[in-house]
Amino acid sequence: MLIMKRAPVKYIRDRAKGAYVKAGSCYICGDSGRLDLHHYSSVTALFERWSKGRDVSDILTCRDEFIAEHRVELYDEVVTLCHKHHLELHGVYGVKPLLSSASAQRAWVERKRAKLDQK
Repeated sequence: MLIMKRAPVKYIRDRAKGAYVKAGSCYICGDSGRLDLHHYSSVTALFERWSKGRDVSDILTCRDEFIAEHRVELYDEVVTLCHKHHLELHGVYGVKPLLSSASAQRAWVERKRAKLDQK
């Protein structure tokens, strides 16, 4: 039996990271410095919702199932942001944004980009 020393969601992130595609610059400002991949749907919140009522004691076995079921949220519904804009987004929506805020986050990113494009 696996004795977990880390939060189960970290094992999911470890597995999923290999397939993340991060752009070479911030979607908002174009900076190519310190870049972060932002998930519009928090991986932690997705996992918490998904794992309710499931036996996830063997996370190494069930993480592939989670990833398969959430492929779109993990790989498609993401944006590359510079660290500054990533922190700013989380300043507005919180450290672990509600899943229901994904479209609002996307709109925020688009507004920020449009505002800079107008300059």
